Amino acid sequence: MNTLQRIVKNTGVFFIAQVITYLIAFFYTINMARYLGAEGFGILTFGLSLVMILGIIADLGLSPLVVREVSRNKLLTSQYASNVMVLKTFLSLASIFLLVVIINTQSYPPLLVQVVYMLGLWGAVNSFSLLFYSLFQAHEKMEYQSISSIINSVIILLGVIFGIIQGFGVLWFAFIYLLAGLIVLVYCLVIYCTKFKLNAREVDIGFWKTSMLAALPLSIASIFSIIAFRVDVVLLSFLQGATAVGWYGAAYKLIECLMFVPMVYSAAIFPVVSSFHSLKKSLDLIYQKSVKYSIIIGLPLAAVTTIFSQDIINLLYGSSYSASVIALQILIWTIPFLFLTYLFGTILISIDKQNLILKTTGITMSFNIIANLILIPHYSYIAASWVTVLTEAMGTIICIYYLSSHITTLNFRKILIKPLLATVIMAAVLLIKTGLPFMISIISGFILYFVLLLLFKTFTPDDFDLIRKIYVKKNS
Repeated sequence: MNTLQRIVKNTGVFFIAQVITYLIAFFYTINMARYLGAEGFGILTFGLSLVMILGIIADLGLSPLVVREVSRNKLLTSQYASNVMVLKTFLSLASIFLLVVIINTQSYPPLLVQVVYMLGLWGAVNSFSLLFYSLFQAHEKMEYQSISSIINSVIILLGVIFGIIQGFGVLWFAFIYLLAGLIVLVYCLVIYCTKFKLNAREVDIGFWKTSMLAALPLSIASIFSIIAFRVDVVLLSFLQGATAVGWYGAAYKLIECLMFVPMVYSAAIFPVVSSFHSLKKSLDLIYQKSVKYSIIIGLPLAAVTTIFSQDIINLLYGSSYSASVIALQILIWTIPFLFLTYLFGTILISIDKQNLILKTTGITMSFNIIANLILIPHYSYIAASWVTVLTEAMGTIICIYYLSSHITTLNFRKILIKPLLATVIMAAVLLIKTGLPFMISIISGFILYFVLLLLFKTFTPDDFDLIRKIYVKKNS
């Protein structure tokens, strides 16, 4: 199986699983939001965001380090598994302790505190699952992670349906996250012990120090990145209350559903580009093509969602979430940037330039916090939405600058102009009232967009040659 086939295989398996996972997650999230209302959904969203911020302490960059190092040398699998598992035990306890301290320094209602505690345990359990995901990814066995993702979503879905039928409160929904996390962890442990090898005798305190030092830039970058992504929800809760968080969270959940596309692709190419870290020609090709396709996919998604945001919110959440429409119209423009920043981060880590990610996330996090603190008190979740978009745009620009020095300089004007022109034409056509149901309009818009891409000759002979090579079996 050649390199392109490996990428397609891993992307295909993981993509199909993630589509299933996100469809299920989409369904249970919408039903939770409708059932709990803006305030109850805001409590759950706040708890998840706070736990995700502190959950970085339970990982500290170890997961991407495992993927990078094990993908380069599979013989290190057991050594990393054994030692990182012990490290994560201590780190998880530290994250839970910090969560308890933080939540008790504020005058939160007892229900919110209980929800946060429950989700804190879920975060610790999830940290161990991330280790196994990293090992599966390093061995390019994405099917194991794919199955676990589906198991997790199905359990949460069943729990949500049961909770709604029984009339349970928000605490039940937090418990379902924990239950699903525990079952997934058991599954991952069984798969690992069956397919790989776990040797407790390889635990080495000296290895801990080496690993922690190697992961330090990644861990700090992860902390900065998660804070930049999640601090808006925490600040909204502090400054505006749970209802504003619920309106903002409803729109943000839809953005998260679309984020699975760059996440899947980045996860699939990570072990490949890590093994190519010294092969500049191959790395350049993957980089250039990935940027092109990311732009082609991201722009129309943002445009279509902006045009039909009111229809989407009303269909999914109901009229009680009408305040989320403007948040969605703004937040959706993070998608084109997110498609690129996920890719850029993966490539920078693969070539051992995680220190540049640290600089980038440090700058964007600082901007995000300062801007939110200034603007949220005056403009609530609308400000949080704009700050999120500007933060991602800033991160994209900085990464492009770094990659132009370490990989290659891309002609973004050439890459961008045809997809952008096709998007503008498509949007203009969709804005003309045709009387068609909005779902039919969306499908028609995407068909028009890709026809325009073909007419503009956006896809070169090299692009079609890549597709052909997917089916050609030869050695990489």
